[in-house]
Amino acid sequence: MRIGILETGRLPEPIEATYGDYPALMAEWLHPAMPQAAFTGIPVVDGELPDRPSEFDGYVITGSKHGVYDDLPWIGPLKQFIRQAAAAEVPQVGICFGHQIAAEALGGHAEKSARGWGVGRQAYRIDLGDGVPEIGMIVFHQDQVLALPDGAQVLGGNDFCPIGVVRYAEPVATAQFHPEFTVPFTQDLLDIRAVETLPAEVVTRARQSLAETPENARFGRWAARFLTGQL
Repeated sequence: MRIGILETGRLPEPIEATYGDYPALMAEWLHPAMPQAAFTGIPVVDGELPDRPSEFDGYVITGSKHGVYDDLPWIGPLKQFIRQAAAAEVPQVGICFGHQIAAEALGGHAEKSARGWGVGRQAYRIDLGDGVPEIGMIVFHQDQVLALPDGAQVLGGNDFCPIGVVRYAEPVATAQFHPEFTVPFTQDLLDIRAVETLPAEVVTRARQSLAETPENARFGRWAARFLTGQL
């Protein structure tokens, strides 16, 4: 199976040098649940997109430091590609920025939230069909999806981010959290963002929350089933 990873952002250079870029992180996250899949990064952030959705059997849309509302030349074409892939019934999984851009492309809305930054491990109420009503995952965002189109179903969320995991009428599923982020990765990212952007109290709470490991593998199994048409 061929999975295209639509790279919509770049990580800070020290982080990327240690852990790899977004496509590498996504491939590492999904590989245990999809050992036969081939993963290919596509630098959408540089203006590249597949010529047609059928070039791959499924797509993952990555996170980004950018907002869906930013005036960037690649955002419009990405929205159009998401709609084309959805119409062609090629499965797509969106993560963080991917969660937000899919909502914008398919008739919903995302914007910078008045709730501010969500960073660290958070518990989500969730329905993944496995009988476990909650999942703990790492988040790193201040934008949120605030509205969805008809036919979209909220599968998970919490008080901070009510629209946290979504399944659309089209073969598109998205999550606001980062299933590709590990605890060491997030700790190193916090070291950088604490200096650049984040309020001190947000950093403190985030570090405390990382005492518990995120359930990345569990969500990876669900995402793999979605990408392979088993859900």
